[in-house]
Amino acid sequence: MKKYIMVLMIVGLIFSTTACSKKDTNTVEERARAVKVLKVEESKNPVTMQYIGTLNSKDMIGYSFKTNGKISRIYVEKGDKVSPGDKLAEVDLQDLNFQISAAKANLDTTNMNIRKAEESLKYTKDSHNKMNQLYTEGVISKDEFDKVELKLNVDEANYNQTKSQYEAAKVDYDYKLSLLDNAVIYAEQAGTVAQVRYQENERVGPSVPVVVVRGGEQIINIGIAQKDLNNIRIGSKAVIDVDGVKADGVVTNIAEAPDTSTRTYNAEIEVKDKQFRLGSIAKVGINIGEQKGVWVPIDIIFSNGEDYVYTIKDNRAFKRTVTLTDMSDDKVLVKGIKIGEFVATSGMKNLNDGSKVNIVK
Repeated sequence: MKKYIMVLMIVGLIFSTTACSKKDTNTVEERARAVKVLKVEESKNPVTMQYIGTLNSKDMIGYSFKTNGKISRIYVEKGDKVSPGDKLAEVDLQDLNFQISAAKANLDTTNMNIRKAEESLKYTKDSHNKMNQLYTEGVISKDEFDKVELKLNVDEANYNQTKSQYEAAKVDYDYKLSLLDNAVIYAEQAGTVAQVRYQENERVGPSVPVVVVRGGEQIINIGIAQKDLNNIRIGSKAVIDVDGVKADGVVTNIAEAPDTSTRTYNAEIEVKDKQFRLGSIAKVGINIGEQKGVWVPIDIIFSNGEDYVYTIKDNRAFKRTVTLTDMSDDKVLVKGIKIGEFVATSGMKNLNDGSKVNIVK
């Protein structure tokens, strides 16, 4: 009897434990994930084509002296910023003064020679006129007259030659004087000193660049594929991004022929309003128009071999595969989402397909 009662107690305990276990299981509720949502709408956004380029200077100017000489002063160093009118370098005037003195002496000599030749020619012309009258009157012979005429021809040739020498000496002297104005070279436009090729006390020849300055206007060189040429034109606007710092730009030149190695067409993008370090790598987005469609923030797109978002319906999250067709700043144009649907914009990392969600603002 005791055994029978013990068996009944054990069976009852088992049923009681099972019932309690089932009751506990049925009371566990599914956890809802907090998400923010965005209602999908149709909109227009600029369409851009993305390129990578390098910052360069639009102009590279080499400044030189017109004459040879010894450099007495260099006013700038590599990397210095210069403005129009800033002094760059100066040549020693001693050699130039010697050249000017020599040119002046030569000019004075030729000036003296031309005066003598002019006086001699004047005297010979007077004699010729008198002898011509005497010859006409038969007072002198033709041989005597021919000698005077020959002398006139010689004096005229001598005067013309001396005049040419004087004019050449005058040009040389004026040129040497003009070199004084070039004894100091000045920056013609704003820019950055790229090279200083000589040092003070070194001799330099004429027209040899002493200081090289990169112009203030900056450009970015990019290579455009042939298929994109119909969309990009001179005057197209661009957005430039260098390490997160953005600036406006504009396409100012597109090559007529492609590069032989890359088969792309070099284009120049002029940088507006900002200055970057030359040689920097820049991202360039060229605006090619607007496109209408479903634009969503790029940061709600996930990828595991295919691109997808989470749509929200009836407090559930559903994984939806999408196709990305274009990009504009921080938004992408997608296909695969219908207008009026809701997509998750935050809390997506905690979601799985079918997860219960709690929409928060």
